[in-house]
Amino acid sequence: MAGYADAHLGGSEHGLVDNAVGDVEEIIPAKRRVALGLQQALVSNAWLDPIFIASVAGFSAALATNLVTATFLAAGTVTVVQSTRLVRLPVVQGPSSAFSPLAIGYYKAGTISAASLGLIIGAGLVFLAAIFGQFARLRRLLSPAVSGTIITLVGIALAGFTFMEFFGGIGSPSFATGSSLLLACVTTTVVLVSAALGGTCRMFGFLIALIVGDILALCLGMLDFSTVAQAPWIAFPKLLPYGALTFDPAITITMCIVFVVAVVEAMGMYEATAKLTGIELTDRRVNAGIAGEAGGSMLAALIGGFGTTAYAQNLGVIRLTGVASRHVVRVAGIIFIVLAFLPKVAAILVATPAAIVGGLFLPAAATVVMTGIQMASQDRGSPVKNMVAPLGLMAGLGIPALSGALSGGLPQILGEMLGHSIVVGAVTVMIAEIVLVRVPDLLRSR
Repeated sequence: MAGYADAHLGGSEHGLVDNAVGDVEEIIPAKRRVALGLQQALVSNAWLDPIFIASVAGFSAALATNLVTATFLAAGTVTVVQSTRLVRLPVVQGPSSAFSPLAIGYYKAGTISAASLGLIIGAGLVFLAAIFGQFARLRRLLSPAVSGTIITLVGIALAGFTFMEFFGGIGSPSFATGSSLLLACVTTTVVLVSAALGGTCRMFGFLIALIVGDILALCLGMLDFSTVAQAPWIAFPKLLPYGALTFDPAITITMCIVFVVAVVEAMGMYEATAKLTGIELTDRRVNAGIAGEAGGSMLAALIGGFGTTAYAQNLGVIRLTGVASRHVVRVAGIIFIVLAFLPKVAAILVATPAAIVGGLFLPAAATVVMTGIQMASQDRGSPVKNMVAPLGLMAGLGIPALSGALSGGLPQILGEMLGHSIVVGAVTVMIAEIVLVRVPDLLRSR
């Protein structure tokens, strides 16, 4: 059998622009669908992000367990609903990296309950705007230059986390050791070789790489299952685990701004996924998808999680494996939901050495950067219009490095925003799109 990654490549009905991926509506046999769904779930950092936040912020064991289960439940629920009823694209949901530094800071400051309420308010406003169809207007600003810039910045933002894991995890005794580098390099190599071989190897490349990496880690004595024994068999997310919700105007405004940026990021992912798979992305699909993002974020905030968004690295998995079926993604969502109530099973995933995780993330994140650059670099027929993407990229990469020096005389909210490359880049590229493209085009049309 040639493999499902090689099927349905004509796609003239949907106008496929990349004939290396399969059909979004492709029905894959159940056994393969489960394996492919597990692969998508493993590559997603929905199971790593909460562990990272809990570790850095200093969560208690109970709160850390709750954060993991809450994240799985929210991400799984929204992934299933999105792939089945709403945006109907192969997008995997998970905690947005835009919220991670805020969550850590607010927990350490003792204001995490105010951040939860701020997220609920921001997500609620976005939900209302989405169901009334208002995001169609915002979508008009998402030219390939804007979407590509945001996606590129997302991919670059993944670089630090990816290489932190690639080298074995900062603070780990095996950080930057020869054994960690061997694990990471072998894992990445298996992914790339599998993609080059095509067929079934390409389809299951990440799963094959994970198995090979774990076998090598076992041989090197680097697999530690001590956390598995400590994890409970069954757990349920707790309602309002950080205590009663409190209102803080500055925190609420910050969370609203960051949530809108996360929504713009998600819209960019919808556009990129639709372009890759040849699906017509209607305004109705976009509004439905954003409503799902907002609903999932409100659910997450109520049970101790953080905002959810469409994951960029899973788009990289689609491009590398060629499997774009939304039914596979639905299986990944179901797996998340199951893991939410079975932390002992989830702990087995957590036992995977950080170097293997980094080895899996590296090619996935790299393809996200490649996708973003390809979109952002499209010639728009004018030197001025072609400046939109570079300005956004330069601001997103340059200003956060100066945030400490620049934020002194600014309000706290603006000071916090300057440190986030995706926030700065997204705002800059959208302003550039309005000033350099939309306003001149409007004036010329009169």
